[in-house]
Parts: sequence; structure tokens; C-alpha cells
Amino acid sequence: MKNPKVYVISDTHFGHANMLKFEPEARGHYKDIQEHDLDLLARWNSVVEPEDTVWHLGDVYFAKGWEVLPHLNGKKRLVLGNHDAKKEEVLMRHFFRIYGVAVVGDYILSHVPVHPYQLANRFKKNIHGHMHSKRVLLPYTGEGLIYDTRYVCVSVEQTDLKPVLLQSVIQNGL
Repeated sequence: MKNPKVYVISDTHFGHANMLKFEPEARGHYKDIQEHDLDLLARWNSVVEPEDTVWHLGDVYFAKGWEVLPHLNGKKRLVLGNHDAKKEEVLMRHFFRIYGVAVVGDYILSHVPVHPYQLANRFKKNIHGHMHSKRVLLPYTGEGLIYDTRYVCVSVEQTDLKPVLLQSVIQNGL
């Protein structure tokens, strides 16, 4: 038996047809949301084995997108996203545990980025979703756009549309 791995991902938005328009660079090449969902399912299962753990950092599905969930490999844990409200009954059937935020060692996992104060005093990095193809910037310093490396966005647009190893994110970012 292999050693189980731990992965992280966010913002799959299964069943959310407008994502093809909202994120055209990463998702706009799909002919429809069904093709999108089947491809994300295939990408997920190409890296995640049934015994692995996957932290999903929110915004799982819309409409009938929940139909994909039983086909995703791994023991799934969910940090709730802003679009996961009122879906708890479905989510509880498909996720081992559900959190508001989660702490893994010196790292905080959240859907939206946490306040910088949290990172200055307690956590080394914030692994989060919500930003899709954007990244968290440092406050304006007059030097143009500078990404804040304490924040690592694992929205699917940042991860080649599939889960990535949590340990790799901790060590290298994305």
C-alpha cells in the first residue's frame, strides 16, 4: 500500500456555467459546463488516489454540479466558501469533515485570504482560494505590483485545474 498523500484545491465550481465566461483563460476552452466538470473530475482522479486526503477550500458546486462529488477520489475535507451556504446537507454526504477555517501546523487554510495581522503573529502562510486567477498583493509601496508570498491561492486557475500536494504548496508556493 502507498503512503497516502495530502492535496489542496479550491473553487472547482462544478456545475457553474458562468465560470467559463468569468475565467476564460483557464476555463473558456470548454464547450459547456458538462465538459468542464468531466475534465476537472479526470484531472482530480489522475493525481488523487482513494486513500489520499484532499482539502477543498470552498466554492465546490452550483446547480447539479454536486453529481460529480461521489466520483472524486480521496477522503475530502472542506473549508466552506462563500458559495457553499445552504448546501450543507449535500456537502456533509461527500466530505469527511467541514470547517470554517483549518489550521495545519503553522499554516492557516481558508477560503478567503485572512487579514495580514494573522500571518504576522501566528501563521507562516495562508493557503486559500476565492481569488481565482488573481493573487494577493502587498499594500501599495510605489514599486508597482508585488505579490505577497505569505498567501498562496490554490483556486483551480492556479493549479492546472487539479489538486496539488499540500507539502509542495507549503515548501514552494505555486
